[in-house]
Amino acid sequence: MDYRGRLILPGLIDGHCHLPQYAATAKDGLELLGWLKTNIFPLERSFHSAPWVRPYARHFFQELLRNGTTTAAIYTSIWKDSTDICFEEALKSGMRVIMGQVMMDRLSYDDVLRRPASQSFGDGDRDSVPGRLSPWDRLKKIIQESEGLCHKWHGKENRLFYAFSPRFGPSCSPALLRQAGRLAKKYSAYIQTHLAENRQEVGVVLKANPQCRSYTDFYHQSGILGPKTLLGHCIWLDGREMDILNKTAGKVIHCPTSNFFLSSGIMDWNGLAGRNIPIALGSDVGAGPELSIWAVMKQALYADKIAGAYHLHEKVDNKRPLTVQGVFYWATLGGAKALGMDNVTGSLEPGKQADFIVADPLAVNPMPGRLSRLAGRSAQSHLARLIYRGGENAVCSVFVKGRKLFEAAPKN
Repeated sequence: MDYRGRLILPGLIDGHCHLPQYAATAKDGLELLGWLKTNIFPLERSFHSAPWVRPYARHFFQELLRNGTTTAAIYTSIWKDSTDICFEEALKSGMRVIMGQVMMDRLSYDDVLRRPASQSFGDGDRDSVPGRLSPWDRLKKIIQESEGLCHKWHGKENRLFYAFSPRFGPSCSPALLRQAGRLAKKYSAYIQTHLAENRQEVGVVLKANPQCRSYTDFYHQSGILGPKTLLGHCIWLDGREMDILNKTAGKVIHCPTSNFFLSSGIMDWNGLAGRNIPIALGSDVGAGPELSIWAVMKQALYADKIAGAYHLHEKVDNKRPLTVQGVFYWATLGGAKALGMDNVTGSLEPGKQADFIVADPLAVNPMPGRLSRLAGRSAQSHLARLIYRGGENAVCSVFVKGRKLFEAAPKN
């Protein structure tokens, strides 16, 4: 294959996204808990065994590839059957995927949707909804289904991996978290969840678990923090919580497009990196409005510029501005290290499994034809333009394990 004039780059890694939520992107005007109740829980509740689930999942994986993503960590919904279908489509897609059924034994879909508008997300008796399973039966069902999916899919073709996926603190009892942690250790599987994304969310967790000093302490006491734990957002953490993540070797997934969209805040990447906590990037679709890790890189840079201008985060001795090379590292080799996959993907080195993308630098160059040289041809200038000017539009081909999975249609 002749790719002269093109750039060959490592495949991009999306460390946090929600497959069922893709249809709900760009539904603006709410913060996290209200957005979940209004836009997300109704959609996820319908993501069951409907005939449209399979084409929906197939389209989602095609969209990831179109944007240059070769590896993704994905949440599905609470439904076992549709999660099974999503794994089948992930297998067909050829991508490298970490995925799991969402686990919720508190404040699940119907619990929240049946509440009156005047009642907040975290108020009231969690066990008052008539006709539902008892708390013990619900927990038992969740654990049995998730374990069955893990047994079936974890390690499939050395390309599909299971993540036990307790949604977030408000929806998970300590008992559910303990069981998720136990099963993840048993199968050497992943755990993925959300941590300290929104201040109201943090308040709900602390109110429900007064024995815990912090949201992170709630997870720590429940036994889910470890080297294969992927923690989305991590915005409202204090230094003590960051120290816990360092001690337990947890991994942070930075989701700046989502954080801006839901007015959640700006993650203190310097505070985390200063404690040697690995960071990857996540689109967090559907709060993130697109499956483009290029857009996520751009917003991570903007977030850092805003945080620096307003002195938003703690002072650390080695504080430094984020660079285009830094965010590209998070999207490739750094992301692979956070996911424990840097032995097979994340960079172009002998012995790795040839996950790469081919990009046309002219697609993001502001000047046409021979004038394009005026914009610069250095690696730095190419990379900056891909990040700031929409690198997803420059993706021509995508390969995983040396197999071509996507080819862009020729442009007129």
